[in-house]
Amino acid sequence: MSGCSDSCGATSGAQPGPVFIPQGSLRVGPPEAAPPTRLLVEIPADPATSERGELENDVQLVAFGDGTYCLTHALRHRQIFGGEDLRRTVEALAADGAVDDAVFALMKAEGFVSGRGEDKNAVRASLAAQEAERVEKDPDFSLLRVLLTDFCNLKCDYCKVVQNVEAPQKAPTGTARLTEVVEYFFANSRPAQPKIIHCTGGEPTLHWPEMEHLLEEKQRLARPDENCWVVVGTNATLITAERARTLARHGAKCIVSMDGPEEIHDLLRPNHADRGSWTQVDRGIRILQEHGVEVSISAVFGSHNLTRADEIIEWFMAEYRPTGLGVNFMKPPTPQQQDYPYLIDGVDYAQTLYDIHRKWRDQGLFLELVHRKLEPFVKGHYRFHDCGAAAGANLNLDAKGKVGPCKSFLVMDRLALSALDGTAYSDSVLSRWRMRSPIYYSHCDGCSARGMCGNGCAYDAYVAHGDEMSIDRRSCEYTKRFNELMLRDLFELSGGGERVEREGAYAVTQRERDLVMGAVAAIPGSLSYSIGHHTHQ
Repeated sequence: MSGCSDSCGATSGAQPGPVFIPQGSLRVGPPEAAPPTRLLVEIPADPATSERGELENDVQLVAFGDGTYCLTHALRHRQIFGGEDLRRTVEALAADGAVDDAVFALMKAEGFVSGRGEDKNAVRASLAAQEAERVEKDPDFSLLRVLLTDFCNLKCDYCKVVQNVEAPQKAPTGTARLTEVVEYFFANSRPAQPKIIHCTGGEPTLHWPEMEHLLEEKQRLARPDENCWVVVGTNATLITAERARTLARHGAKCIVSMDGPEEIHDLLRPNHADRGSWTQVDRGIRILQEHGVEVSISAVFGSHNLTRADEIIEWFMAEYRPTGLGVNFMKPPTPQQQDYPYLIDGVDYAQTLYDIHRKWRDQGLFLELVHRKLEPFVKGHYRFHDCGAAAGANLNLDAKGKVGPCKSFLVMDRLALSALDGTAYSDSVLSRWRMRSPIYYSHCDGCSARGMCGNGCAYDAYVAHGDEMSIDRRSCEYTKRFNELMLRDLFELSGGGERVEREGAYAVTQRERDLVMGAVAAIPGSLSYSIGHHTHQ
């Protein structure tokens, strides 16, 4: 199976998350010595009484536990760091009391304060209007994922595609249908828009003639200045020198599924004879690289390898120097396996991945899931959706010729369409799934990660609650921890406690925000790029 399970984890002990103090009950608890942040306050939503104005909604005060604080705007992605003067000013402003004039002026200049009588939810309302307008437009795809076959030559224990296929068929996607869908994909996307044709399965190299047809049709149908590249998701066990040369000739890139060294990988990725597959996977990677094919690695992190996460990343980089790493969060393979034994804690996952990011960021290592949380935080834009399916950017084609927004639902014959019809796609998907954004959920009120979350995965919500419109609580858990870690990281990189003592409250510059990302960048045309999670932002 070609790395199709989003899954990953971490081994630091679970630590307490933020404590939300409900609107209208502003108070500050005792300081803590431990590193985890605590959300102290969401500013009350009552009508303003102050002539000076008041803090906007979706603004939170976070305590770092050592007498320092962060005032953060969850939607604007702006931060002010300070000490007790910042905390007292926030309290006083909410109570219409006396404020520190310098701190208040900084808060107003940085967009935290709305004028008296102005809508404190104006940012959220503007975002909702922007999203509603987008849905009225024609489809603008950035991903075509071709699930070329229902079968795989491996039987990875946690595979959530092959195990969910309704009525699997032996034949791959027909060549005529491949051509038709590639034509439709290009016709409903802009030439300059970065876009990917991702061929996966099952294991797509089981059907090499159809794979070659897809490569040739992409080359034939691409328009002038078409910014599109082909990515093959594969276990690499069937790669030969001739096939590698073909992939290289077409500029195709490969994401290869591997969970670590042999003793780790073979635990959950056997073949149908229950023998380990690592030796064949390793051989395939080396053949691809020998023939000039760009390779990244997709690893699933669960309880079988989480405790060795740092060691595994070091090993990947030393052995293969991949362009990027998809370090995926272990999910229940099927809706019936919510107690799957290899599931891991979301807080541990976030802690481990962020530690790895800090270690490798100045070397530019692209960790896909970490980057999609970092990018809105650092660049300062709101992330409407965590997945391109909810954003209407993804088109998936299965072996039976049906199309849909999400591979996980498509293989279960949910949200599966036969006709290539943009109106039907929008009516059946976008009109509903666009509402999966956190701006529409009261559950997300008071959350400082609201602007970088995107509400995770519809499949996970469906598995856990039987409704894809529910909150993806596991994603919620690790995203909150990512946000805490980013806020603390930004504080330290921008000067931390010493700067607070020296200057008092201060706002963060873009140059300082960029330090959190380091040398990591999403690069169109490469594997340092998110596949399936690009949302046109």
